Amino acid sequence: MEARIIAIVTEHFGIDPAEITPTTTFEDLDMDSLALAETVVVLEDQLGLELPEIEGAFSPAVTLAQAAEAFAQLRATAAAAS
Repeated sequence: MEARIIAIVTEHFGIDPAEITPTTTFEDLDMDSLALAETVVVLEDQLGLELPEIEGAFSPAVTLAQAAEAFAQLRATAAAAS
């Protein structure tokens, strides 16, 4: 999931993949809260998942690995419910 999230972020935002690791935060990528909200929408669309509205769940300090874990857990929950 990490590789997929990194690929989506680099492709959509034109970021050099060499600048990104799983420990890169959205803040490291110079994303403010508005850019982060756009990122979440893009990830939800590309991954076919919708994150619940949890205050502070995604902040600029979240790493790409943490984002991947959140989406992986959501995918597992959705799969278990089907």
